[in-house]
Amino acid sequence: MKRSSALYLLIAASLAIPGTAFSQWQWKDANGRTVYSDVPPSPSVPERAILAAPGRVAGAYRPLEMETAKADGNPAPTGSARMQQVSAKAKADKPVDADEAFRERRDARIKADLEAAAKERTQLARDERCQQLRNYATGLSAGVRVSRSGADGAPMRLNDDERTAELARTNDSINQQCSG
Repeated sequence: MKRSSALYLLIAASLAIPGTAFSQWQWKDANGRTVYSDVPPSPSVPERAILAAPGRVAGAYRPLEMETAKADGNPAPTGSARMQQVSAKAKADKPVDADEAFRERRDARIKADLEAAAKERTQLARDERCQQLRNYATGLSAGVRVSRSGADGAPMRLNDDERTAELARTNDSINQQCSG
C-alpha cells in the first residue's frame, strides 16, 4: 500500500468516528463525580453543573420552566401556551412525564400524517379515474371504435345508438364523480 493511500485510509477512519460520542450529556453530580449519559440530567441538577449537552455549548441547556419550578418548589410562570399545557397537566395531579408527552405528540403526528397520506391517495385515485373517464368520453365523441365483450367473449362493436347511450352514461359518471 502506498503511503498516500495509508494516509487517506487513516483520515477516512478518523472521520468515521460514531456520532454517539458527540451526543452525550455530561454533568457533575452532587458528589462531584462527572456523569456521562445519553439522556439529559434530572431537573434537580443545577444548570451550572451541566458541562456538555448534545448540540449545545456547555451551560446552554435550560430545562422546561415547569421542571425547574418543581425542583425549586416555586410556582412556574404560565406565559407560553406550552407552559399552560404543562401547568394544566400538573394541576390534574398527574406526574409530567416527558417521554409520555413525546409519545403522545409523535403518535398524533403519525396519525395526522397517515390521514393526510390516505386523503392524498384517495384524491390521486379519484383524479386518475376522472382522467380515464374523460379520455373515454373523448374517444366516444370522436368516433373511435369501441367494443365490448359479448356473453361468449367475442368482441361486439357499439353501434351509433349504443355509443350515444354510453357517452351519456360516461358524462353522468364524470359529473357525479369528478365535480367539485
